[in-house]
Amino acid sequence: MSVLSNLIHGFSILTNLMTIVYSLVGVICGVIIGALPGLGPSVGIAVLLPMCYGLDPVCALCMLCGIYYGAMYGGSITSILINTPGDSAAIMTTLDGYPMAQKGQAGKALGMACLASVIGGTICVVLFMTLAPVISNFATVFGPSEYFALMVLGLTSIAGMTGKSPAKGFFAAFLGLFVAGIGIDLIFGTPKFVFGNVNLYSGIDFVPVAMGLFGIAEITCNFQDNNIVVDKENLKLKNLLPNKEEWKLSLPHIGRGTILGFIVGMLPGAGATIASFLSYDMAKKTSKRGHLFGTGVIEGVAAPECANNAASMGAMVPMLTLGVPGSGATAIMMGALMMLGISPGPSFFTKEADVAWGLVASMYLGNVILVCIGLGALGLFVRILNVRTTTLNALIFAFILMGAYALNNSMFTVGVTLFFGLLGYFFKKVNIPAAPMVLALVLGALTETNLRQALIIDDNNFWRVITHPISGVIIVLAILLAFGTPIKSFLKKRFAKKA
Repeated sequence: MSVLSNLIHGFSILTNLMTIVYSLVGVICGVIIGALPGLGPSVGIAVLLPMCYGLDPVCALCMLCGIYYGAMYGGSITSILINTPGDSAAIMTTLDGYPMAQKGQAGKALGMACLASVIGGTICVVLFMTLAPVISNFATVFGPSEYFALMVLGLTSIAGMTGKSPAKGFFAAFLGLFVAGIGIDLIFGTPKFVFGNVNLYSGIDFVPVAMGLFGIAEITCNFQDNNIVVDKENLKLKNLLPNKEEWKLSLPHIGRGTILGFIVGMLPGAGATIASFLSYDMAKKTSKRGHLFGTGVIEGVAAPECANNAASMGAMVPMLTLGVPGSGATAIMMGALMMLGISPGPSFFTKEADVAWGLVASMYLGNVILVCIGLGALGLFVRILNVRTTTLNALIFAFILMGAYALNNSMFTVGVTLFFGLLGYFFKKVNIPAAPMVLALVLGALTETNLRQALIIDDNNFWRVITHPISGVIIVLAILLAFGTPIKSFLKKRFAKKA
């Protein structure tokens, strides 16, 4: 059967009303869970996993995938409205989404976040159908050397987040790398930087750090400075959607971010967070308005949002075709499949054709539901801005602390969140950007682990590690990205002086 006939067969499976209902329930739950600080798709899928017992496999997958897509968009809601990422994948959305909200453009930012997510997701369903076997074979050649190079590529995006003071940005990044090094050494099993505290043996998770640096720091400044000024918005749909000029600015970045997000997402361990960081950095470097990124430009919302949704689709490729989860959420979904008696792997699309193509068709259905809910509820989301500042801040603070406690039922995690909230407050007062620290924290441990594994494989020869065919290409690309912008600026100034 051709791809088209298989897809038609998949849609015929979705004619069952219960399949549509479960997909709708999944998307709604995903948006709500994604919007709560500290909770993400992994938590949402895990919480609703017991509902899958006894369900038809297609219905179960429709619901779990709906949670996945919905949570990817849901994380942008709090990022834009209150500068608190619902999930790590939404961190980059805060950089331009929240400034847009402060300028009275919260509705437009949320609209672009929703539409970019849906466009990215829809394009990636097509890529998933046609390219999954080829891409999954490519992913199998990635070893520690290639993953180390990919992490280095991700770290180069710090150069684009340092703002007007590179020294302060790199200080934050080095602090993030230090925090990433806390915990048990995964190679030798020895504790590092734990200072005798057993709670630090498992390391410091990026979620409480992100909630503290972005959420608590923001509301602390609000309480002191009362710097949120909320204007009433025209909540008509036509005024909430991006205009023709904004689409013109955003579409190229949506296209590039979608492809990048899909490729990064299908690499096990990379995920939506790295995809959104790379997409934002690429958009900033390629945009004519790159110097305005971070001040509230709409393409700064579109780029990371399309990438994180695309990455969620990409993560399905290795899970379904190789049996290797590409993210924490897909690992739980894989467990759900096995619980239902279905084994993902190379024979999944042949032995389980009904489930496989029903799942592909449900991806289209999930995106349609997401755009309807996302745009239909925009007015409700934007009205959050009209709540009294003190009330809103108190609610945000409570949600953050509940989210921190829910991570592992530990008051220590709550303490970590509060500590990084104070650190974030200090960062704001001395104009140190927080994003480089979070990026370094997310990538630091992965960079170290993959480098050390690669060195063991290559007899401690670092040159061999970075000259593998694929890793070498990625390292060269990282160098070009890191130094390309400064060199370009230098040459422009030099030629301008000569002229």
